[in-house]
Amino acid sequence: MSGTGTRKVRKNDFVLVDLIGRSKDNGKVFDTTVQEVAMKADIFNEREVYQPRLIVVGAGWVLPGLDETLEGLPIGEAKTIEIPPEKGFGERDPKNIKVFSAREFSKQNVKPRPGMTIRVKGRLATVQKVGGGRIRVDMNHPLAGQILEYDVTIKNILENDEDKIKALINRRIVGVDLSKFKINISEKSVEIAIPTEAVLTENIQFVKIGLVNDIFSNFGFESVKFLETFEKTTTAKT
Repeated sequence: MSGTGTRKVRKNDFVLVDLIGRSKDNGKVFDTTVQEVAMKADIFNEREVYQPRLIVVGAGWVLPGLDETLEGLPIGEAKTIEIPPEKGFGERDPKNIKVFSAREFSKQNVKPRPGMTIRVKGRLATVQKVGGGRIRVDMNHPLAGQILEYDVTIKNILENDEDKIKALINRRIVGVDLSKFKINISEKSVEIAIPTEAVLTENIQFVKIGLVNDIFSNFGFESVKFLETFEKTTTAKT
C-alpha cells in the first residue's frame, strides 16, 4: 500500500475512501463509513463494519457524480463535493407514482401505512396514501431529485495486486481476519486459500462467484482457484 504523499487518484485505481453522504436539502446523512457519524445520524447498522470503503474508480461502484470526482484527489485531503440529481439518484419521475389495490398486499400479509417502505413488483417503494381499498406508492428512490453532498477523504491507494485482491475479499467477506487468507499470484492465475471461518460463511459459493467476477473485471488473470481448509477441533474429555 502507498503512504501519504503527492500521488493522486487515477481511473481504475483501487482506493480506500472515508465518506459522509447527506442530502443538501435537509442535511440528513444517508451514507457513511464512520461509525460515530452513523450513530449520531441514527442510521447505525450493527451488521455493518465501519471502515474506509473500497472503490475501483470508474467501475460504477458508486454514484456517477462521486465516481468522476475521485479522479485527481490526493491521499489525505478532505473535500466536500456536490452532486446534482442527474449524477446522483436521478430526477423524480411522476410515472413512478402508482396506485395498487389493497388486495395485492393482503395476499402478502402486508398492511401498508403512510411512510412505510414496501416491496412492489420487485422494487422498493414508499407508501404515500392508504384509503378506499387502494394504496398509493412512490417508486422513486427516496433521494431522487435531491442535490447531494459528500465529504470525501482518500485514505489510501492500493498499488500491488495482493493488496487489491485482499481488499476485494474484505468487501465480500466481512469480519474475517484478512491475514488468514493466503494468496498466490502467478502471471495468469490467482490461488486463494480460504480459512475455516470464511469457508463456513453463509452463501459462501455466491460470495466466491462475486469475488471471481471482481477479479476478472479488474485484472488480466485467466483463472482463479480456491483452496478450502477444514481444521479438526479437539474437545476436552470428561
